[in-house]
Amino acid sequence: MSVRYEVTGYDRKTDRLVTFHNVPERRVASVKNIAGVPSSDDGLGSYPLNHDQLVAIARVLETPIEEEDLEFFLEAFDGNSDQSLATG
Repeated sequence: MSVRYEVTGYDRKTDRLVTFHNVPERRVASVKNIAGVPSSDDGLGSYPLNHDQLVAIARVLETPIEEEDLEFFLEAFDGNSDQSLATG
């Protein structure tokens, strides 16, 4: 299985996915490091992101990430699939 990553944002009240940002393969190592993903990670984890982590990841991805009232995670999905785990 090829693993790809997304930064996902969920509405705190409804738990519904509101936004997501793909993590390019060349940025995965930096983003995983910022998110505190352990080296033993099998690629199936979901890691909550705090404000500081989100700001640092937005810099690495070179894209603005609007926080609004969302809860953010670094999540993995099967890179061989057309759908991410975040979107079902």
